Amino acid sequence: MRVFGLILVLTGVLFSTPKDYLLVSTKQFTVQGTTSIGGFECNYDMNTKDTLFFNQPHRTKKISHSVPVKSFGCGNFILNNDFRKTLKEKEFPNVRIELSNFKKSAENYSCDLTLNLVGKQKIYKNLPLKYNKNSLVGNITLQFSDFNLTPPNKIGGMIKIKEEIKLSVSLQTE
Repeated sequence: MRVFGLILVLTGVLFSTPKDYLLVSTKQFTVQGTTSIGGFECNYDMNTKDTLFFNQPHRTKKISHSVPVKSFGCGNFILNNDFRKTLKEKEFPNVRIELSNFKKSAENYSCDLTLNLVGKQKIYKNLPLKYNKNSLVGNITLQFSDFNLTPPNKIGGMIKIKEEIKLSVSLQTE
């Protein structure tokens, strides 16, 4: 009788446990900013096979990627060159982005984001992630001054990039 009860309890636990993982097929990193005459967006996409484990400290899986600055596409060669120059590509050819400590509660998701940019590291704890249509998306607002960078300007200062930029991380799931 005890064995039968144990089997019922284990079966209930196994079939009622929410999905504690997601399979990632594509990563996309996007930087968005605003200038005095409009906006810009620079993207980097990568096909990948990763598994995100939620609420499982014994599985310390991290998603870590070194993104070549030259691989970001901003729409045209002038913006691409300005982006590379601003991020000091010759001195710091890669941006390192690491996502870890994935958590899920009810319908809320979060993770920790570590960003290594121009030789400086910033850690953002409990970055909220939104799950919509097979993707987890996290957005964080950065300042150029957080990394001792100066926003570029053109035509003698007539075109200026605003200090605030947005980094978006999108993980497409299967």
